[in-house]
Amino acid sequence: MSEDTRTRLLRAAENILIREGAHALTVRRVGAVSGLNPTLVTYHCGTVAGLLGELCRLNLEPMMEGWSALGDEQASPSALGDTLRIWLGPLLRPAAFTSGGRALVVLDEIAAHGDPELSRQLLEAMVTVSGRVHAALHPLTPHLDPRELRARLRFIAGAALGPPPRVRAAEKGSGEEPLDSLLYLCAFAEAALSPRTQGGA
Repeated sequence: MSEDTRTRLLRAAENILIREGAHALTVRRVGAVSGLNPTLVTYHCGTVAGLLGELCRLNLEPMMEGWSALGDEQASPSALGDTLRIWLGPLLRPAAFTSGGRALVVLDEIAAHGDPELSRQLLEAMVTVSGRVHAALHPLTPHLDPRELRARLRFIAGAALGPPPRVRAAEKGSGEEPLDSLLYLCAFAEAALSPRTQGGA
């Protein structure tokens, strides 16, 4: 019973975070969305910051696991594509509890509006991953100086986050790849890092 209650609270908090943003996340709102007494938030998680910490962990750990393979690829004609898939795949992971939501959106809300210490830890983790991505891609893009590569990686990461709405409805019945799929994101990233795009050409 206790774990089920905790899961319901986390599911409600994540849903609020993705659909309404961190500013809407209150003990009372989590209680209303979960259908549980708001005092259970305090009992199970301590505070809203406790909820955010748990959501951060549940959404970040699978992404970090995916990124653990960064830099394992051997230099080959497919190394750029392989490295991009290893980097970008976790950025498109679904959220821990919210159907149609993404883990990256949860983490973005926490980083931007969460508890300052939690935000700092999350940003520190992302900076570490960013450094690993840069180190893995730098030898594969010798035509780009380090600053130019960083700039392009930043825009690619922004494309992974995507514009609102933060919850996507499944595109059913079209038989086509969704526009925000890994296939299209990797194609965009490869074009952005290609020698033919150097200098804005």
